[in-house]
Amino acid sequence: MLFLITQPVAFSGLEEERKKLEQYKNQLEEVKKSLKDITEYSSELQSIVNNLDSEIKIVNSSIADAQVKISSLEDEIKKRENEIVIKEQEIETREQDLENTVNFSYKLSNFSTMELLFEGEDPQVISKRIAYISYISSYTKSLMEKATIEKNNLQQERNALAKTKTNLENFLTQKQEEENILEEELEIKQNVIKALQEKKSYYLYKIDEIEKIIEEENKLIARLIEEARKAQGTLKTGLIWPVKGPITSYYGPRKHPIWGTQDFHEGIDIAAETGTPVKAAAEGNVSYAGWMTGYGNVIIIYHGSDVTTLYAHLKSFAVKAGNTVKQGQTIGYVDNTGWSTGPHLHFGVYIGDKSVDPLPYLP
Repeated sequence: MLFLITQPVAFSGLEEERKKLEQYKNQLEEVKKSLKDITEYSSELQSIVNNLDSEIKIVNSSIADAQVKISSLEDEIKKRENEIVIKEQEIETREQDLENTVNFSYKLSNFSTMELLFEGEDPQVISKRIAYISYISSYTKSLMEKATIEKNNLQQERNALAKTKTNLENFLTQKQEEENILEEELEIKQNVIKALQEKKSYYLYKIDEIEKIIEEENKLIARLIEEARKAQGTLKTGLIWPVKGPITSYYGPRKHPIWGTQDFHEGIDIAAETGTPVKAAAEGNVSYAGWMTGYGNVIIIYHGSDVTTLYAHLKSFAVKAGNTVKQGQTIGYVDNTGWSTGPHLHFGVYIGDKSVDPLPYLP
């Protein structure tokens, strides 16, 4: 905004852009803080994931060790079971031998001496045979008892191995359950980390986006400041009269010359002959050159920072919208187009959308 030179320097639009810039900076800080929080949380989670990986490796090692031991125990149990079968077969054989020996001995004990003599057997030979059979019987029985003891020992060893195997299987089941829990927890943590990484990427994108906006805002503010500086310099040097002539209507309340109603005159009317050149009151850019109801042919020049000057009731234009003009450059010619009672120039000064009295700016 362009102000009276007696006012402090402040610019319409500039303060608004500065407020926007501050908002963007605050937003940037919030996003950076969120990014920092996510990065720290991701780091903590990654540490937990690493620990879980280590725990899973330890559990896997325990599972593998238990499986090897169980396999070894199964081999040992199978070996013992085979040995037990062999001992059972041996015991069965010994039992059969012993039974045969006992039966034979029993048969011999039922023969009388006369029957044996009748058979033609030597009594000494028969006596020795009976003694040998008794020895065989006793020896067979001792072998059977030894085999039974060995079988029982093997059975005990097999039972002990089976118990150890059962304990190991229980341990294996426990470790497998522990492994499943750890892997589920690991998967959850990894999914969270993945989501955080996506969020982190989004925040990095937002930071880049906001920083670009801030850069553009800084450029815009710098441009506004430069425009305000130029506009203020124009004010300090003063506006020039767009045409020379008497003022026929001043700025402020008045009775409308055509309608006869009370209205507010947003400028001054300067009497001049048709065709008189109209000068730009200050340097600026032509923002409009065309017809406007009531004002006829109009030129509006923007001087920066919301300051514009308006030139109305023109006959024709010497510039068009978009042109840059210098102070004192001819921009059009006087006439009485629009609602006018005679040739004159209506000259207005606006700050933003508010009109001000042009006289304080003119020599």
